[in-house]
Amino acid sequence: MVGLQPYPDNLNLDRLSVPLTGTASEGQSNVYQNAIWDKQWWENLPGEPTTLFELFEQTVARYPQRPIFLKRALLPSTPAAPQSDSAIQEPVYSKTLVPTSYETVASRRSNLGSALLSLEKQGRLTSSNVNLKEGQVNPPEITHPGVPKFGNNNRLKGGSRRGWAVGIWSKNREEWQVVDLACQAYGLVGVSLYETLGPDVAQYITNHCPLSIIFASSNHLPSLLKIAPKCSSLKVIVSMDTLSRSEHNLLSQWASSLGIELLNMDDLEKYGSTDGVYVEPGPVKGVQGELELDRERVVTISYTSGTTGDPKGVVLTNKNMTYAVRSNVMGINVQLNDGSEWRYISYLPLSHIFERFLQLVVIYGDGTIAFTTGDVTKLLEDAQIIQPKFMAGVPRVWNRIHSAVKTQMDAGGLKGALLRKAVDAKLANWRETGSVTHPVWDALVFRKIKGLLGGKLVACTSGAAPLTPDVHEMLKICFSCEVIQGYGLTETIGTCSKGIGHDIKAVGTVGFLQTCNDLKLIDHAEMGYTHNDHPNPRGEICLKGYNITPGYLHNPKATEESIDKDGWFRTGDIGEITPQGHLKIVDRVKNVVKLSQGEYVALEKLESLYALDPLFSSLLVHGDSTRSNLVAIAVLDPIQIAPLIHNLLGKSLKPEDLNALEEAIKDKRIRKAILKRLARKAKENKLNGFEMIKGIHLTLEPFGEDIMTPTFKIKRNIAAKKFNKEIEIAYQEAENPEKEGDGAGTDARSKL
Repeated sequence: MVGLQPYPDNLNLDRLSVPLTGTASEGQSNVYQNAIWDKQWWENLPGEPTTLFELFEQTVARYPQRPIFLKRALLPSTPAAPQSDSAIQEPVYSKTLVPTSYETVASRRSNLGSALLSLEKQGRLTSSNVNLKEGQVNPPEITHPGVPKFGNNNRLKGGSRRGWAVGIWSKNREEWQVVDLACQAYGLVGVSLYETLGPDVAQYITNHCPLSIIFASSNHLPSLLKIAPKCSSLKVIVSMDTLSRSEHNLLSQWASSLGIELLNMDDLEKYGSTDGVYVEPGPVKGVQGELELDRERVVTISYTSGTTGDPKGVVLTNKNMTYAVRSNVMGINVQLNDGSEWRYISYLPLSHIFERFLQLVVIYGDGTIAFTTGDVTKLLEDAQIIQPKFMAGVPRVWNRIHSAVKTQMDAGGLKGALLRKAVDAKLANWRETGSVTHPVWDALVFRKIKGLLGGKLVACTSGAAPLTPDVHEMLKICFSCEVIQGYGLTETIGTCSKGIGHDIKAVGTVGFLQTCNDLKLIDHAEMGYTHNDHPNPRGEICLKGYNITPGYLHNPKATEESIDKDGWFRTGDIGEITPQGHLKIVDRVKNVVKLSQGEYVALEKLESLYALDPLFSSLLVHGDSTRSNLVAIAVLDPIQIAPLIHNLLGKSLKPEDLNALEEAIKDKRIRKAILKRLARKAKENKLNGFEMIKGIHLTLEPFGEDIMTPTFKIKRNIAAKKFNKEIEIAYQEAENPEKEGDGAGTDARSKL
């Protein structure tokens, strides 16, 4: 195994991705490839895993006693002061971490996988109410055109059929991974249900896949039983938690009345370990074609959280996943794995591909996955206890950190002045040398900031959406570590490109092309993007490679629209390639609105700029093809808005007095002040007049799960319906100001 592979000593930062001469065609750029490593060499590295089962087994063999998982123990509840019947006691967690070794998880995985195959063999996953396609048996194998499959008659694994799907519905925890590892080792298909999206999405996925068995944490059991009558395929529900006798009896009776079997995960693992049930993990030995089939088969269906309509089931093969992991470890910081235990902090949802492939990268690199409590308000506390070396985030998380630092910099007094001087000095040093450390300012100022996340960070990564350059640089100097920005989608295993920590020119980009995929740009002339643009080629990013999905489950129309006959996947993102071979994300095809005057506006791009103001917790920019202006729905930060209310209205309100704050922000003077603030931000970023926000609705109530995806992207169609009245009022104020200067950007009307 090559392990965590450092960049070559002779790395040329001016030649990271290169075009293949002569591959351009009408309306399309040349094909670009990684220029650092030879693809054929990488493909054929000896000893490398070719399946997820092999990947896990190799690490177990190297470090059987090393912790694969760490978690904070939940302390027993203690008698407290008398509470009302409706009061819920907050869980209390230990400050010590409980380890689970690789060897232990391997054993649990094998026992559970054996039990799952036995359930199928006994017919306990068979439902008579499922509509099957011709030639299918129950539970149906998850198949996709062009992808190898086991077939209905393949009972080589302990007399059981393989290829059917297993659902998982819980927050991040070690049992989640035990179930998924069992699916990888026993020829099954892991399917995650989103922890935060509720029973409607769970019902849709259960029926669409379909799922005959779902593992769930105890808090989801009632929801599963409620939707069970509408899910004809569902036969078995497995509780990941041990239930009290009374709770188990009650839920079992309910399940039985619906024709559902309720099992306990611990009991299922014990059953799988018994003689006559236990089956060795992995492809069946001595059978020709078994390993090849396992490499190519469907290993998971990753449902996109989606910003419009029902989620789509992205089909991902074992090869997709394994080669994406192998690509991501090329150039990873070798300081992570110095031979001792190293930790990754897990808090992003495992239902999303970003967290899933990162955890596989950690396992490949002999690391330890430390789960947080799952309470976002305790994230800093978790980090200080876990002390991770590696951490991932999405722009919303990093933007909040950036805003907090900027607020401290803008504060008066010695502390504010000292921080401003420290930031300026480190930024100048970074931009000149590529170093994120400073012998003086790290000791005086940044040691405390780095300590907020445990003090041992070596590398951070960001995904889901691009970071702005100022946020990217601020993170580097504040935490004195590599901050790597990457780009990818669910359909590409979150993989396409990634940055290099010391590459100064990579800021503002999502890095160079990874080894596993090629890229080309397709013209969108109507939006002003072509591969002949100067100084750099631009167009819609199209990808082809080992990490690219073969398509969408049971959705040939969406597959055909996204993947052409030659295997190129259209991402819907507009990219630009720099002379060094960096990829920039400059726009989004689907989130571009054409205003009534004919101007195109990239809504996500504007949100990423305006939302950097610490005043906003969340911001939705709304455009309408029948209107000439943009408006916004803004969720305000109570701590930030309270001083503004005091300055403008003379009211001294506490940040925790949400009702009073909500009433105060209805005052038109507050809206006008915020609109002018947005206008200044627009001017700083040299935005056009039509890109300025002219009307706004203010609230303190966070966007709900019906509006936000698990990766904090906004479902625009749902938000537009929910805030229809507020959006219309904002438009009325924008289009009919009482006097010149009421709307933001009125000084730019001449530009329209």
